[in-house]
Amino acid sequence: MNVKILLFPVVLGAMAGCAPFTVKYDYDSHANYAAYKTYDWYAASSKAKGKSDGVENPIMDRRVRSAVEREMSAKGLKLEKTGEPDVLVTYYPAYRRGTVYTTTSVGGWGWARPFGYGVGTHFTEAHPYQEGSIILEIVDNKTNQLVWQAVAEGALTGLEDPEDAEEQVGKAVKQMLTRFPPPSH
Repeated sequence: MNVKILLFPVVLGAMAGCAPFTVKYDYDSHANYAAYKTYDWYAASSKAKGKSDGVENPIMDRRVRSAVEREMSAKGLKLEKTGEPDVLVTYYPAYRRGTVYTTTSVGGWGWARPFGYGVGTHFTEAHPYQEGSIILEIVDNKTNQLVWQAVAEGALTGLEDPEDAEEQVGKAVKQMLTRFPPPSH
């Protein structure tokens, strides 16, 4: 059996739900994070007038929003539906399509009679996949400037069922907000 045939499930498994997602973040080191006590969703604010929130999957939207609200609350920030919150939060999913190619060898090289070598053939198959990430942004409501951004690359990849999606999204959002607010300098 060809080793590449055995590796294909491993490669697909790495791209699927069993693969850990990667969290990256960036922030404005000059923002006054200590002043942030309240937040609201950007789409609910007057700054988003006329803009769509871009929700394509209302179930996933509720899942992500719930996870963000849970983590923001754990950090002591209060959801402010009326008045002027200190920060506005938005997120969006990002999807990237890719292809993994596998080559399978049938037959092989070796010593055979009468010519001294054997005959083999190879064929290559393309296996498309989709990797999904969550991008989370926090904007200072007074300045309308982005102060925090985190990306969980692969967090929306290989979600097998609603329970798996709930768990994966919750973990991703928690990791994304682990370093929010950043340490003061």
